[in-house]
Amino acid sequence: MSSDQCTLLAGRILFRVGQLLLAIGIFMTILGMSTSHWVVRPNVNYSTHKIQANSTLVTQNFGLFIACRQSEYGQSRGQCGSIWENTNFVSKDTVRFIQFLSVVAGILFVVGVALEIVQLLPISKYRNFLAENRLVEMFSGIGTVVMLTSMVIFAGEVKNKAERVSGQEDEKSGWSFIVALMGLTMCVLGLVLVTMLRDLPIKKAGQKGGTWLRVASRASGQRA
Repeated sequence: MSSDQCTLLAGRILFRVGQLLLAIGIFMTILGMSTSHWVVRPNVNYSTHKIQANSTLVTQNFGLFIACRQSEYGQSRGQCGSIWENTNFVSKDTVRFIQFLSVVAGILFVVGVALEIVQLLPISKYRNFLAENRLVEMFSGIGTVVMLTSMVIFAGEVKNKAERVSGQEDEKSGWSFIVALMGLTMCVLGLVLVTMLRDLPIKKAGQKGGTWLRVASRASGQRA
């Protein structure tokens, strides 16, 4: 096998790895943002900390859309609902804006996956148009940026400002946040591989197809 063939094979394998990373990353990001364990607080003893269950709201865990209270006896999770109703000193408008950004990111991710599926169909007209205009990369990339923006706002305006009761100082990031962060990291890595290694459409008869990397090398005098 020649060096050109090895390079071509390695590029195709890495491209498939990029597709896989992007798909898994999108799934993990959507899973993380739709669950309620972004922030987890320790259970507190109402009697020890002199907490009045009827007048004090004790939040046990919350995410981008849902927050859950601690039950009075701390044995199980209490009532769950909207963040602004189950946490103290959180702006309803800010939470709605974060949720709006998250929904937009989710829609962009779904569109990106749908377009990637279309590119797998044996219809060169659609495949070439999508590849030439980088629509999958555009939708997925914008979705990643929007989701990162919502996470930054969440950390600054919700996580840090939501009131804690005595005994909850040692709050931790929950599995939902970790899954979402890992998903976004995989999205970024997948986008890099897919963008650099996706086959570009053939525009002229007798011209070899290539990727951004191989087209760049051909332009400098090397064969594709």
